[in-house]
Amino acid sequence: MSFTPNQNQILLIGSSLLVAFWIFGYDGITFSDDIYYILTGHAFWNGENVLNSYHFSSRFGSYFLSGLATKLLGLNDRFASLPTLLAYVFSLFVIIKSLKLRQQQIWASAFFVTHIYFLHFLPKVYPDGLLVFWIVLIPFASIYRTLKPILSAFILVLAMLIGFMTKETIIYLFPFPVILFLLDWKGRKPVKFHLWVGLFSVILGSLYLGYYWYVFGDAFYRINTVNAGHYISEFTYNDKGWQSVLKRLTIIPMVTFVERSYWIWLILAIPGMYLGLVKKQKVAFEYSLALICLLLGFWFMTTNLGFYNPIYLNPRHLIILIPILAVLIGFGWKYWLEKNVSSTYFGIAILLGAAIGFIVGDYKNSAFLIVFGCALIFIGKSKLWLKKSLICCMLLIAVILSFQYQRQLKNYPKFMQELQTAVASPDQKILVVNNFVHFSREVLLPNDSINQEKLFAIEEIKKFENLVPDDFGLLIYNYYKHAYPQEGPDVEAFLELTEKMGYKITEKKESQWVVFYSFSKN
Repeated sequence: MSFTPNQNQILLIGSSLLVAFWIFGYDGITFSDDIYYILTGHAFWNGENVLNSYHFSSRFGSYFLSGLATKLLGLNDRFASLPTLLAYVFSLFVIIKSLKLRQQQIWASAFFVTHIYFLHFLPKVYPDGLLVFWIVLIPFASIYRTLKPILSAFILVLAMLIGFMTKETIIYLFPFPVILFLLDWKGRKPVKFHLWVGLFSVILGSLYLGYYWYVFGDAFYRINTVNAGHYISEFTYNDKGWQSVLKRLTIIPMVTFVERSYWIWLILAIPGMYLGLVKKQKVAFEYSLALICLLLGFWFMTTNLGFYNPIYLNPRHLIILIPILAVLIGFGWKYWLEKNVSSTYFGIAILLGAAIGFIVGDYKNSAFLIVFGCALIFIGKSKLWLKKSLICCMLLIAVILSFQYQRQLKNYPKFMQELQTAVASPDQKILVVNNFVHFSREVLLPNDSINQEKLFAIEEIKKFENLVPDDFGLLIYNYYKHAYPQEGPDVEAFLELTEKMGYKITEKKESQWVVFYSFSKN
């Protein structure tokens, strides 16, 4: 006799897995935008004016709650990521509430809590993790548009607004209520919900734009700063010719979905989309429409209004797809799991992803896709228990292996130990570090201005030549080779400079992750 958990048990199990990964899957800060959000949120709750022309500063939703957490509990990136954990748990609750059948809830939850990139940003401070909740709340609210038109309209518009205040990528869902209205109008369905959506949009939108008009004299200040925030980098396309743009619009999305582990989720969501868009089944219809809006936005929308430049498909940007995909996977679970014929087709589609992985040299993902696809193709309904068990085991194993890989690659505790030891030395007046470490000093060494000032960015060669200290330390975190390879020349240039200036190495400690040198002129 098999155990089938009820709704509360599913929520408890799923939430427990999320909490467990938040605790045990932590691998440190990312030394990037997360630093800005942590410090800005903390400064905001300390009464500082953080709003300026930098478009990240207008993302109130991205640092409001994390700042509150650090204000109450102390400046620490672990505390700052608590709102992300809550956003994931609340999203899981919404997903379960969206579905009626237990098997639907089980499979939706299973695929929600096991996507490796989705989980990677769970213990981090990024707006994308918070946006997950506001994204899933939009189609969820629309499900009740006939039963509770005023409340559902208010929740939808509020989710849109707070989502936009968190990160601009929620604009991919802005067409959602418009398309929903047109389809409901065509189907002669009640429009009371849509009238209230329009009214609440005017009221809340006016308050939002009015705030910027009052503070900056420009109601569209936020939009203009976002547009001005475009910058040329290795991740932009318009500056590299039409061939680069064409590749981004054709090949890159497919490869990204395979390499970043979204392929299975997209394939298994197809039955749910079929039931929603073709069979017009409630819940599946709303979530399918939301998924189409998100995919089209990611695929084609520009990052700048002055010229066409599609967004870079960072796996972090794409995690907002996961709650929508999870609902659709759960809704159509019988088609990809129980029905032998359709299960075979979806298995073949997954093998196609494996072929893409082999072509681009992603053999690990290809092997995973092959096993998963073969499970769908060759394990029939007579051995459904085996298919279910294998799928669940594969999802969990992928999560565990990804965590172990990241932990081995980064070894954040080892880095922190070496950093704290180096700055604690009374003889260590200057400690030269990687640029990304120097950038993150206020989070790495919170409320420790003395030791923060000891850290010196390795790229500041001219400034170092002017200082000419008698003794100093150099700490290199080898994680730069993976995350910030562009800093490699800075390391080489600085080591050449020390030799040129006559410094001698008096001490050297080296591990796979961290290298420490002590230099002296004497």
